[in-house]
Amino acid sequence: MRNFELILILLLALILAGCDQTQKPSGSAAGTTPQPPTAAVDKSTAGSISGAISFKGAAPKMPMLDMSSDPACPPDPQAPEVVMVKNGKLANVFVYVKDADRLGTFPAPAEPVILDQKGCRYIPHVIGLLVGQPLKILNTDHAEHNIHPMPRNNAAWNESQSPSGEPITKRFQHPEIMMPVECNQHPWMQMYVNVLPHPYFAVSAADGSFQIKDLPAGEYTLVAVHEKFGEQTTKITVAPKQNTAANFAFSSTTR
Repeated sequence: MRNFELILILLLALILAGCDQTQKPSGSAAGTTPQPPTAAVDKSTAGSISGAISFKGAAPKMPMLDMSSDPACPPDPQAPEVVMVKNGKLANVFVYVKDADRLGTFPAPAEPVILDQKGCRYIPHVIGLLVGQPLKILNTDHAEHNIHPMPRNNAAWNESQSPSGEPITKRFQHPEIMMPVECNQHPWMQMYVNVLPHPYFAVSAADGSFQIKDLPAGEYTLVAVHEKFGEQTTKITVAPKQNTAANFAFSSTTR
């Protein structure tokens, strides 16, 4: 009987020792990477960045677009959107804060970014959205289109869309700057999608202006990218509740 009791005690001790193992917190298991915390931005103390993109010298003359190959497209030659310079200001420049991902993670908005196909063009020509945010693609044309992104970091896809057809909704899971999107049926159609892990970006308007709001105070690198004239960067310091001015100047020789 005494031997049986001894064996029973040993078995009980082993069971209790197994139950007493320290549980590892979620995300710390071998082979997994701890996720950064969700960003906490106090908009009452955050600053902003605003400025304008200028263009020095004469804007290069781009050939007019001939869309006459498709009767559903505009019959007259159209001016391209690659270089939109007005009064010395440059549109369609993507401006973003390069190192804002250190602030933490930002949930993807449920509201989609809209990309339309109208007049056999992509409208807008340059867009930005967050990782995981819906991109809703419309076709308000009488022409059939074929949307074909050419990503470097994201999954590739290629889908046709009938005239006034049902919207196509896509999401991109990885950051990527200046992802070209083409239409296989209309070779002049091209635009650029930018995917970021944070909301601190803007696209310069027709007057070259841009603004980035609600950025926590700190030192950052600001980047401006144009499809033809390349990339420029500048260091900026954002003060609490203050607007920081940041301007860029491109020319035909910049890349």
